[in-house]
Amino acid sequence: MTTDRNISTIPSSFVYEDLLSQVKTIQVYIVKTKNVLDNRSKNERRKRHQLKSRSLIFIDPYGNKIVDKIMDHEMINDVIKKFKKTYVPKYLQKWIKIGTKKDNIISSLNNCQLRSTVSHYANNYQFIAYSEVIVWLGCYKNLPSHRCILRVLLTGNMEKIKMQINQIGKFTSIELKSCTLKPETKPNEKDWIEGTILETEDTIMSRQLYEDNCVIMAKITQKQVYDHLLFFL
Repeated sequence: MTTDRNISTIPSSFVYEDLLSQVKTIQVYIVKTKNVLDNRSKNERRKRHQLKSRSLIFIDPYGNKIVDKIMDHEMINDVIKKFKKTYVPKYLQKWIKIGTKKDNIISSLNNCQLRSTVSHYANNYQFIAYSEVIVWLGCYKNLPSHRCILRVLLTGNMEKIKMQINQIGKFTSIELKSCTLKPETKPNEKDWIEGTILETEDTIMSRQLYEDNCVIMAKITQKQVYDHLLFFL
C-alpha cells in the first residue's frame, strides 16, 4: 500500500528556476523577433527612399484637380487606367479619354506617350479628362453637311463649342442643335428641324452629348461658306 511518505515531490526551488529559464527564453525570442522586424522595416523604408517618384496632376471630368505621387518606373498607360478606375464614374468611363491641354487645345496621347514611364514627365505635369463629340457643319438646305470631331471637356458649354468651330472657319453665325443618328448616316434638313436646341449655358455633360450616336448639328451662315468646308472633303 502506497503512503503519502512514498510519493516523491519536486523541490519548489527547481520549479521556480525552470519557469524563470522559460521566461528568459521567451524574452530572448521576443527581442530577436523585434530586431528582425525593425531591420526589415528599415530596409523597406530605405528601398522606398531609393525609388524616385514625382507628383502628377489630373483634372477629372468635373474639373476637380487631383494630385497623385507616382513612382518614376510606372507606365503612363497603367497610371491612366488606375486614375479612370478611381476617379471617373463607371457610367462615364466608356467615353472618357485622358490627354493634355495647352493654350486651350486638348491633345490626345499617342502610343509612344502611353508606353513611356512617369520619369519622362516633369514634376506636376498635368493630364486632363476629356471626351470627343461629333459635329456636323452645314446649312441644312442645299449644301451637304460635313463631319468633324472635337475634343471637349464635359463641363464645357456651347459657347466654347462655337469658339472651337470658329477655329475651323470664321462664320457669321452659328446655331447649335443636337440629335441622335443611326450609324453611318448624315443629318438632313428634317433632323435639323426636329433637333433639340442647344442653349449657350448647356454643357456637354448636361445634355449627354458624349453618348454614342448623339451628334451636334451646327448651322452656319456666311457667304461662300462652302470654301471653308472644303477642308473636310
